[in-house]
Amino acid sequence: MLLSDKEWLRGGLMVLLFGALFALDTHTPLGFANHFLYTGVILIATGSRFLWMPSATAAIGTVLTITATFYGHLIPGTPIWIPLGNRAFTIIVLWILAWFAYKRRQAELALQKVNEGLEEKIAERTHQLAKVNEALVSEVTERMHTEQAYRVSQGRLAGILDIAEDAIIVMAEDRSISLFNQGAARLFGYEAHEILGHRIDILLPAYARLDSVDRSQGLPAARRAAEPFKVSGRHKDGSEFPAEASISRLCIDAQTTCTIILRDITERLRTEQQLKSFTSQLISAQEEERRRISRDLHDDINQRLALLAIEIGNLDNQIPLPAAEVQKAFQSLAQRIAVISDDVRRIAYQFHPSILDDLGLSAALRQLTDQFSSRTGIKTIVVQEDLPSSFPLHIASCLYRIAQESLANIAKHARASRVEVELTCDSREVTLFIRDSGVGFDMEQVEAGLGLVNMRERVRSVHGRLDIHSIPKRGTHVSVLIPLPNTRHEETENSLSR
Repeated sequence: MLLSDKEWLRGGLMVLLFGALFALDTHTPLGFANHFLYTGVILIATGSRFLWMPSATAAIGTVLTITATFYGHLIPGTPIWIPLGNRAFTIIVLWILAWFAYKRRQAELALQKVNEGLEEKIAERTHQLAKVNEALVSEVTERMHTEQAYRVSQGRLAGILDIAEDAIIVMAEDRSISLFNQGAARLFGYEAHEILGHRIDILLPAYARLDSVDRSQGLPAARRAAEPFKVSGRHKDGSEFPAEASISRLCIDAQTTCTIILRDITERLRTEQQLKSFTSQLISAQEEERRRISRDLHDDINQRLALLAIEIGNLDNQIPLPAAEVQKAFQSLAQRIAVISDDVRRIAYQFHPSILDDLGLSAALRQLTDQFSSRTGIKTIVVQEDLPSSFPLHIASCLYRIAQESLANIAKHARASRVEVELTCDSREVTLFIRDSGVGFDMEQVEAGLGLVNMRERVRSVHGRLDIHSIPKRGTHVSVLIPLPNTRHEETENSLSR
């Protein structure tokens, strides 16, 4: 039921009560205090939502109480002041109730206003708290994402540091080690838990530390990172090794850390030394080859040509001669000239076999193996696939020289009774296999010689791969794989030689 309907019912009830009580008051003697029942109507009026309703009810009750005084009759022997005092008391009570109802209503309204204000403040504060909570949730979420990203970044960095081949060491300003990656563990022989917290002096000897770490504190970070320098490191067993170091400094909140990246250059220095030695050997071999060719040309071909010139001059001085002797002399000269031509052709063939240009790699390999077999008596089996007509000449020359050097090594060292040469080719690559049944060798104990260096460099120049496998008393296997143009293969090599 609506609020207005309740007010109408309350008003109707109050009117009925006023009428009934007024009628009762007028028909009873004045000595009775039934007019006091008007207070019940005021109590009903206090439930109204209108602030003036109790006062209006008290006013109506006052009027009705005074009016009933004139219509009532006095009980005989009753003083007049008793009914008048009762009615005055009733009027006072009515207005006291009205006043209390008014004050109560004011207090309720004030309390309602305070409650409404409090609710508004609570709603506003709740809204503010909701915003603060939302901001806090957002901040916490962002921080969680940041922490998660930081952990992921830390994990990635740790993974990168662990898979790095170089030794990466981070030390504090007091030179205590705070980071030691797996590369450093492999290089120095220490586990991370054995070295963390110790000074860098354990890993870098005193003279290397003075020449590098102390010096790094006076260099700009960019310069130190860009200019590696040589230091001497110390293994866990006390042995020292040459290394190349790069040092960078990082200052955060007055705290300084140094990152040292170390790389063992023992193998590189050895390779550089071998390269110098190979270069010297190559120059010596070139000079020796030049001297041999010079001797062949001077001591053999030049002398025979000079002798031919002398004999031709003698023929000129001996003219006229009989036709038979002249013919015999010219036949002898022709034979000797043919022999000299064969020798010149043999010398030229050693530099570049013309059969490669004329008939291709297959024919050149067949001729090379036939000559090898006839010269050494070693049985040679050749298996070849047809090569395309557009087969690159530089690859053919490389494979021919590899076969030539391999057969020369077999003739010198292998003591083999059987040699197999296999040449295969598809749309992407060409492969040459050379196997012998010789004595083989221990791959760990044989150092690379000039012949292997030449083979390696030839294969590298065409982006190929050279593999040599040998087992003592079980022969040697040489394989060469070269990608054809527009294809590439990873180059791997074994540093082996006979």
